[in-house]
Amino acid sequence: MTESPGAIENFMDRVYAIEDVRSEIHRRERVTMFGLIPLAAAFALLIPYMQIVLTLQKADYYYILTRPDIGTYFRLAGAALFAGPIAIGIVVLVFRQLDDFLPTYLRMVVVGLAYGIIMPLLTGLFTPLNLFVIGITGVSNVTNQGSVAQMLADWVFSTPMFTFLFWMDWLGPSIFFGLIACSLFWGVVKVTGPIEDAGRAKFVYLGSLLVSVVVLLLVMVWPFSLFNYMFETLL
Repeated sequence: MTESPGAIENFMDRVYAIEDVRSEIHRRERVTMFGLIPLAAAFALLIPYMQIVLTLQKADYYYILTRPDIGTYFRLAGAALFAGPIAIGIVVLVFRQLDDFLPTYLRMVVVGLAYGIIMPLLTGLFTPLNLFVIGITGVSNVTNQGSVAQMLADWVFSTPMFTFLFWMDWLGPSIFFGLIACSLFWGVVKVTGPIEDAGRAKFVYLGSLLVSVVVLLLVMVWPFSLFNYMFETLL
């Protein structure tokens, strides 16, 4: 039995409609992922900043909360700068296997939790490499690790334990940061979207970037009372 031309045409119309829907879902997933990257990087960058502050506190004989030297911070921030976006990328790849990666609020909560679990693990994993790179390049002497062989040994042998301890120390704050980051992104989409409008994608990206910069400035530059409250609450 042969198919009538009308039946074939209707079938192809349905195929094209399904392809259009699938293409639109993928577009929205891309907007969501790239929109989340600035916030993911910003909140990941808060972790080494807070870690330096804790290190400075431990070096004192009494409690002093001071902002770290910005130059030292930026030399040590490379690990988190990579860890945040990579963590979001991993979450996207896993989440897409389970459901459409679209910014409904419940899904953003799940994404924030997953990001908060993965990000400090990757930051801890990359930090010894960061120290090794700035040591062998002579960018900074903050590590004071000696010869290249010693620095290489420190990187290789310290990474497993450092990664585990770093992850355990920062898991709670990172989950909190992940939830805040995804909530902020949800707000950005509501203000700059809707995400259904392809022409609004650039505004989603710009809004996310602006909010990310504001978050970093609030913690790292001003006001000190917020800086103090954050440490008292989270650490």
